[in-house]
Amino acid sequence: MLAAHGGEKTAVVIREAVPAQPALPPSSFSGERDNTITFKHPGYPDQFGQNILLTLFAFDHPTGGLHFGTAHLACAIIACNAWNGYFTRTRDGPRLELGYDDLLVDRVLYFHVPTDIDKYPVYPNFDNWAFPHDDLPPQWPSAVRSEGEGDDDLKAPPSSSTLTAAMLRRDRACIVSKQGDCVEKGHLCPRSEVKWFHLNGMSQYNLNRQLTQDAVVDDITNVVALRSDIHTTFDERKFVIVLKKGQWVVHFTDLTNDLGRLYHNTPLGLHQDVSSKCILLRFAWAIFPSVMEFLATGAGRVVRMRITVNDEIKEVIRKVGSEEARRMFAMTRGRSTSPKKRKGDSATDGPSDAGARPLGRSKRRRTMPATPSSKVSYSQAASRPLSKIQSLPHTPPKTLDKPLPTDLTDTNNGFRGNLDRNHARDLQQLKRLWILRERPSDPSLYCCDYNAAEAAAKAGI
Repeated sequence: MLAAHGGEKTAVVIREAVPAQPALPPSSFSGERDNTITFKHPGYPDQFGQNILLTLFAFDHPTGGLHFGTAHLACAIIACNAWNGYFTRTRDGPRLELGYDDLLVDRVLYFHVPTDIDKYPVYPNFDNWAFPHDDLPPQWPSAVRSEGEGDDDLKAPPSSSTLTAAMLRRDRACIVSKQGDCVEKGHLCPRSEVKWFHLNGMSQYNLNRQLTQDAVVDDITNVVALRSDIHTTFDERKFVIVLKKGQWVVHFTDLTNDLGRLYHNTPLGLHQDVSSKCILLRFAWAIFPSVMEFLATGAGRVVRMRITVNDEIKEVIRKVGSEEARRMFAMTRGRSTSPKKRKGDSATDGPSDAGARPLGRSKRRRTMPATPSSKVSYSQAASRPLSKIQSLPHTPPKTLDKPLPTDLTDTNNGFRGNLDRNHARDLQQLKRLWILRERPSDPSLYCCDYNAAEAAAKAGI
C-alpha cells in the first residue's frame, strides 16, 4: 500500500527474516554429547564403574575440553570441600600440574584427596553440604567486582515486595542475553532450599537483614535478572556461573538445542550487589544430582552427613548403602525449585515480587459446569439440590437401548449375583441424576412440578 507523506508516496518496507541461527562471534563450544570427562574416586574398584565419582560435559573445546578450575571446583565440593585435591591420569600416577584456566582434555581422570582415609568421604547431596564460610575455594573471590551498568550502591536494601523492581533497575535486562523482554527474577539459592539457607547461616550475606522465614532468600544479593526461557534452563541445572580468566561467565553443564551454542563462556556484567557466595552455592546445588550414580553403584559409600544430637547439629562420617542413598536423593529431588511461586514475579509485570510468570501469559480461571466428576461420589452427586441440577446445560434427550436390570445382574458373561447394596444404590442414584439432567433448564418450558409428577406416576395416577 502507498501512503502520502509530505507530498510524496511511500510504501511499507518488508525486512528480511531474522535468521534462525544468527552469526556468532568465534567460539570453542562443542556441545556434543560424546565430549565428556569422567572423574573417578581412587578408593573404590574400577570394575563395573563402581568408582565413577561424576561425569561432566567438556564443552570448552571443539574436540572436548573442560576448564580446569571448574572441574576441580565440582570434584572438591563433592569431596567435602577438599580444595587441596588433585587429578591424576591413572590411579597411582603423578599429580597433573595444570593452571586454573588451563584445559583438561583427558577422557578419564582420578580425583585424589590428601588424607589418611583410603576412601575419602563425600557429601551425598546438597542438603548435607556445609557452606565453607571461612574457607572459600582459593580462586573464588569473596565479593563480585562491579562490572554492570546498573545504579550505584543502594541507599537502602529493597524489601521482599519491591525486590523485582530494584533488581530490574540494577540489571536493566537479562544478564545472559542482554535482552529486556520477558525478564524474570532468578534466585541463586532457590526458594526450595530456604531450610538449607537458614541452617548454613547464609542470611549474614544479605543486604536486608530484616528478612525472615521463607522470605530470607528474597534479597537483592540472591537474585539476578533472567529471560524466562533462560531462567527455566537455569532452574533445570543446565548452566552455572563460574569464574574464568578473571571474569564471571556462563558455563553450560548439560545439552541444549541452542542456548549453549549462543551463550557458553559469554561474560556476565554482574553488579557488585550480587553475592559471590550465592553464586558458589548455586554451583554446588547444580552439581550434586550428578553424584547419584556414584552413590547408587556398589555395596556402600563413605559419606559425611549432618545429624542432630541433643538438639545440636553435627557432622558424622558413616557408610550408606545404595538403597539409602536413593532415598536421600529422592527426598532432595522431589522438592520444587520455586515452591512458592506467586502472582507478579515477572520483572516486567511491575513492582510486585511474589511469583514467576513469563510476560504475556495470563492465568485465567476456567468456569466448569457443575457436573459430577471422578472426585465426587455418585451418592454425593445425586444428593445435590434439584435447583442446581436444573441449571445444568440442557442436552437433547437420549434413549436407553436397554433398561437397566433391576437386580444389577450380569447375564452376558455368565456371572450371576447381585452387586454390593451400596453400589446398587449409588448406581440407581446416578441413573436418576442423568434423567434429571435431561430436563429443560428454563422453568417456563415445563408446566408441572416434576417431583409431584414422579410421585403420581409411582402411585399409578
